[in-house]
Amino acid sequence: MTQRQSSKERAGHFVNARNGGVLLAASAAAVAAWQEYEHRKVLRADLPEAHIRVERLSDLRDDIASIAAVEGGLRKEWGEFGLLGFESGAAMAKEAGQTIFIASMVEDGLKTPIGALQTILVDCHGDPELLRDEFANFAELTEQKAWRRSRRKGGDTAVLLQITVFAKAGRGGGFGSTLRDAVLHMLPEDVLFAITMTPADGSVIDLADRKTFNPAMRFHAKGGATPTILLQGFKTPAEGETPSPHGQDVIVLRYSRDEDGNWPVPRPEMRTRSMGPMQRQASYAVKRLGGLGKRGRIAISGIARRRRARVHVSDAKAWIIDHAGSLARHSKRLVARGRGALASPPELTESEAPA
Repeated sequence: MTQRQSSKERAGHFVNARNGGVLLAASAAAVAAWQEYEHRKVLRADLPEAHIRVERLSDLRDDIASIAAVEGGLRKEWGEFGLLGFESGAAMAKEAGQTIFIASMVEDGLKTPIGALQTILVDCHGDPELLRDEFANFAELTEQKAWRRSRRKGGDTAVLLQITVFAKAGRGGGFGSTLRDAVLHMLPEDVLFAITMTPADGSVIDLADRKTFNPAMRFHAKGGATPTILLQGFKTPAEGETPSPHGQDVIVLRYSRDEDGNWPVPRPEMRTRSMGPMQRQASYAVKRLGGLGKRGRIAISGIARRRRARVHVSDAKAWIIDHAGSLARHSKRLVARGRGALASPPELTESEAPA
């Protein structure tokens, strides 16, 4: 009977005593750099011409005024459905904020939330019937385990749960289109479809006849979305809860990327800021500690002393991202060459090494 090798024995086929430590360190760095590069997420988009910033609700969770404004706007428009089953805007930001996008008007350094696009990621290949088979109603689609799976596993389909313009003055002026277009182009590249939960608003609609479309359907159809099915009673409220002011039936329209990975709507003129997982964690930790004032500064300096930090975190993160490609290529060479792996990691010039 063949005896299974331990992980240590298997590692011996690829690592020798003379250069094994160097190779393992290089491989670990390459994997970390590749993960950081591959999982970069667009955190926000600035649209300078419109003075609008679109960012994730999770990045506003320490902004009490913005969270309150978002909560008020969503409750006013959608009633019980506005916060997607959460007790407060803060709870929604914590559990679902990674896929909820908030648009704010930015003037003189002040931000005023003016709209929101609430989404959740699922794996249904853009097929609304598969979605309906898995989630019988809106409440199931937005329950906690669905949000947990969305955060951890993502999916190839973004469900556009609700799009909201807070101020009546902003409706009909193209702001809704700007928000939708920006969000579609902020989604990860592995999201191939976006399907809507467009309220029927009590209208009698023939999906084959555009003349019967309500304004919300015409909005999405104009952007290149294709009508698919009507989900009757999908937004039926739980017993004792107030019905949605937009009715219980929803129409699903589908946006799809083309062969080149492009959405049917053009990308707005915007500047984006992206971060990998390690960058996001470090940035949020420093932000939270900084918000503690003197205690935060003491904590940050204490961490630096204990770890004898010689490299600024920002410089190290930038170096990892800049060299992700070379580290990943080196990792592939290690795997390809197996027992006869490279004797040393890729040589970096003095200017390339982190300061």
